[in-house]
Amino acid sequence: MTVALLVGRLLRRGVGGTLALVAGILVFQLLEPLIADSMGGAQGLQSLVETLPPGMQAIARLDPQFVALSGLAGFLSFGYTHPLYLVLISSAMVGFAARSLAGEIDRGTIAVALARPISRRSIYAARVAGLVALSAALSLAGTAGTLIGVLVARPEGELTYAHLVQLTMTAALLAWAIGGLTLWASAGSSTSGRVVGMATAVLVISYFVDYFADVWSVLEPLAPYSLFNYFDPAHALVNGAIRPLDAAVLSLSGLIGVVAGALIFDRRDLPV
Repeated sequence: MTVALLVGRLLRRGVGGTLALVAGILVFQLLEPLIADSMGGAQGLQSLVETLPPGMQAIARLDPQFVALSGLAGFLSFGYTHPLYLVLISSAMVGFAARSLAGEIDRGTIAVALARPISRRSIYAARVAGLVALSAALSLAGTAGTLIGVLVARPEGELTYAHLVQLTMTAALLAWAIGGLTLWASAGSSTSGRVVGMATAVLVISYFVDYFADVWSVLEPLAPYSLFNYFDPAHALVNGAIRPLDAAVLSLSGLIGVVAGALIFDRRDLPV
């Protein structure tokens, strides 16, 4: 059995839930341009943000100056740092990584694959390929939603369509980092529930640190240790670029997780 066939089987398992999450991302990002248009475009958004008290602006992470300078693109980028979007993309990556290894060990189905003339490395490589495919699908779904919404609503303001490429890459890097680190945990665990619990706890803490580091000085020194500190869709969509440090941290985080998971999975005892 080839790695490609294994990847296909992996992606077909739980396909209903995965498609629901992909559709949720697409619809959520599609709504952002519609909301922008209903508020009067870039100028209307700026006026709305300026009416908010400074404390509310800080908590909501809305900077009037940023909105004024970035316009429509800046507002649309907020949809990619919204908690709902992050929950959807994290759920998809954590769910796949958890069930593809730890879940199969828990159910005993990993023994079926091990009984065939295929190496452990090929089995693991299929999981990694699945992570890459899912990262691409999730990131493209968000970009497609944004593009469709802009084309339908035609909100006032400027948006450089070419910058959607960098936005897609930024989202894919975040998904890859989450998936790679979760696969590391999955390779060393025998129950998917434990993996989901650990990954969820780490992501919640990481998001909490990143979110409140700007308004709580106690957390500011911890900000560089949060994955979300290196996820900057606003810079990608407004400037059409990804900061080298952000790309390096996210890509290496996923790679470290994948490599560490491979070493663990190759050496651990498995039911046969």
